[in-house]
Amino acid sequence: MSLLAFADHTTDFSLALTGSHHMTLVLLSLFIAIFAAHTSFNVAQLMQSTPSIRLRHLWHALGAVALGTGVWAMHFTGMMAFELPVTVEYHLGLTLLSILPAVLAAAVILQVVAIPTARWRSIVLGGALMGAGIGTMHYTGMTAMVLQAEQLYRLDWFIASVLVAVALATMALAVRPVLRSRIRHPELLKGLSAVVMGLAIASMHYVAMHATLYLPAESVRGVAGFRISSETLGWLAVVMAVAILLIASVTAVMRQRLQRVEKRNQQSEQRASIWAQRMQRIAERVPGLVYQFKRTEDGQLSFPYASDAIRDFYRISPEQAARDASAVIHAIHPEDREAMLASIERSARELTPWHFEYRVLDAQGNSRWVLGNSLPEQEADGVSWYGFITDITERKAAEETIHRLAFYDELTGLYNRKKLQLCLQEQLQDMAVSRHLAAAIVIDLDDFKRLNDTLGHQAGDQLLQQVAERIAQDLPVSTFCGRLSSDEFAVLLGFLPAAEALARDLAQQQAEQLLQLLQQPFNLSGHSYQSSVSIGVHLFHAEEPANECLKRADLAMSYAKRAGGNDIRFFQPEMLQEVEERFALEQALNQALIHNQFRLYYQPKVTAEGDVVGVEALIRWQHPERGMISPAYFIPLAEESGLIEAIGQWVLQQACQQLQIWQSHPVLGRLSVSVNLSVRQFYQPDFVEQMAGLLVHYQVSPALLRLELTESLVLTDLDDAVARMEQLKALGLLFAMDDFGTGYSSLSYLSRLPFDEIKIDQHFVRQCRDGQKPKDWVIVDAIIGIANTFGMELVAEGVEHESQQQLLHASGCYCYQGYLFARPQPVADFEHWLLAVENS
Repeated sequence: MSLLAFADHTTDFSLALTGSHHMTLVLLSLFIAIFAAHTSFNVAQLMQSTPSIRLRHLWHALGAVALGTGVWAMHFTGMMAFELPVTVEYHLGLTLLSILPAVLAAAVILQVVAIPTARWRSIVLGGALMGAGIGTMHYTGMTAMVLQAEQLYRLDWFIASVLVAVALATMALAVRPVLRSRIRHPELLKGLSAVVMGLAIASMHYVAMHATLYLPAESVRGVAGFRISSETLGWLAVVMAVAILLIASVTAVMRQRLQRVEKRNQQSEQRASIWAQRMQRIAERVPGLVYQFKRTEDGQLSFPYASDAIRDFYRISPEQAARDASAVIHAIHPEDREAMLASIERSARELTPWHFEYRVLDAQGNSRWVLGNSLPEQEADGVSWYGFITDITERKAAEETIHRLAFYDELTGLYNRKKLQLCLQEQLQDMAVSRHLAAAIVIDLDDFKRLNDTLGHQAGDQLLQQVAERIAQDLPVSTFCGRLSSDEFAVLLGFLPAAEALARDLAQQQAEQLLQLLQQPFNLSGHSYQSSVSIGVHLFHAEEPANECLKRADLAMSYAKRAGGNDIRFFQPEMLQEVEERFALEQALNQALIHNQFRLYYQPKVTAEGDVVGVEALIRWQHPERGMISPAYFIPLAEESGLIEAIGQWVLQQACQQLQIWQSHPVLGRLSVSVNLSVRQFYQPDFVEQMAGLLVHYQVSPALLRLELTESLVLTDLDDAVARMEQLKALGLLFAMDDFGTGYSSLSYLSRLPFDEIKIDQHFVRQCRDGQKPKDWVIVDAIIGIANTFGMELVAEGVEHESQQQLLHASGCYCYQGYLFARPQPVADFEHWLLAVENS
């Protein structure tokens, strides 16, 4: 018996057996087909969502069996629905074998359905194979029929059955891609596809049944072998349907689970997306670059994640950085690149936090400082760092400013005192190893205050800047220079020879070079200014304390300045000893007032007739250990320490008290007392009030108290001096100009100053010991003439010889003070001397 036998023109169609269909079973067969298709589509969805290839193949096979079995069950259910007037049995082998083409066709369908975006070529090919498979299954199943009739097929309906199967199968596969954009509900779309697929399967069966003719035969026709009855086939179909149901149940359960998993995944993805968006927004607002940096085992560098700030830092997009980080490496400053890569290598090797400061270059080649911070994690294929990079350019600039302010002089750009001390300490450490000598040179500008007072502070600043430039130029190697204070500079000469004589010569040469360099004229805003400097030099070795080196050079400089300036002095131990003595004396000076160690001595003023008309009160210090200390020594100390005001007040009090004691004496009561005033004392804001208080307290005649002012004192502030003198004159006090003639400018101011007495300085008097007038005696003549013109009294100081008195007398000066008449004496000795003179 052949598989397919077609009717021809000789076939008598009127003899064909007429069959009928049981509609309930027909509908059941259609339902089985649709149900099987729906089950297969669920399985296809499971295939799409399963990441495991092995599980995907398992679901593919299970779905193919479900759909293939469904096609088979639909066919034989349809066969049971068809009733013929003869007994029908089925060959068991062919009946079971017919499942195979249905399963293969189902596998094709699932392969196409499981493709998320299937192309039309795949859909048409899948539809053709599906139709062919359904047809093969159908006609194989028809061959399994065993009955007393001959089966023939009408060719036209046979072809129509195949075409219907292919067309409807193709339509079923095309439903989802075509209607996906219109039908948003996935279950509705899946159900519609299942209906079309079920119709394709059922339609092919029933069209093919219409193509079949059953012609009565004398004997039973069919393939020889084991047969089963229609009832048995029915039970077999039920088993197949149950199998489909089980598969559908399993699929439904798995589908529900899958839906729950998908829902959780969607929720997780939504939450992850929300958090990713939040983190992205945070990363975008973080003042810097947030990143993940990765280095693989083969050295490949990349940024799997980088915030958008990477564009600003490295001029590349996050996408470019994710592919290749070489552009980032190239953007690093060449001077920092090697060290930066070495720090990454060390962090990867030791898995320690990465922390590094480096510079990156922009498109114009300008550099900016950045700070990288991250934590490394070892991964299977390399190391990843998670962290951030921030711009620290402003911080670096601030640190540089702080460093500059801490260690550099703002005006000149040279090192300041603190930095010089650090350099000195480093120098001493090097010297401890090399055994070289070094020298500290301190330079101080002479008369710098006068420049500020005359040309202004701007000119002073210009001078300091130009001095700094000259000092810094052409300095030897291992030499540091800086500014110590307002007008004081320092140079540290290092690595001088160990031989002290040779080292001293080199230091002397450097100091002389600086002296000569700084004597050259300076241009201060168009004004040519020639300055002089005082230089102190100290040669030192490694064992000397750092804080003493500059101090001793500064001390040597003060000696050069004391000598008149524009000079160089080397430090000598005697200088330090003298300073220590001065310091000890200054400390003792603080106690002198408390312990009443000061004394007033009196030196008389004597007229040409021998009359004593007044005295000058001169302070002396009776130290308990050192004895009598000259005012020429301790008065400068008092002025430097600020004690001069208190000492001057004590002198005035003692002088007023002595006047009070003398005023009732017939001889001593007519004497005036002259007291020297210091600059600081005279310019005290309340000095006038102090004098008024003393006069009231001691009840003395103000005409007997004379205040001696030096020329330099009144010229400190001429207008203020005149105003104060007039206020004091209003109290009845008298004034004497002390040391007149030593300043040649004083003659032009004398007419403005309300002096009552002029004292000719002893400098002029001492020059005429032999009775001959010195060259500058013309000044003395001018002084005497001015005093007579303005009606001022005249006193010559320092008269020690009769020839000096005679010369002064001849010039018109008739009052004298000096050793020729009497030395300064304590009050008791002076009173005894005066009374003896009066009685002689």
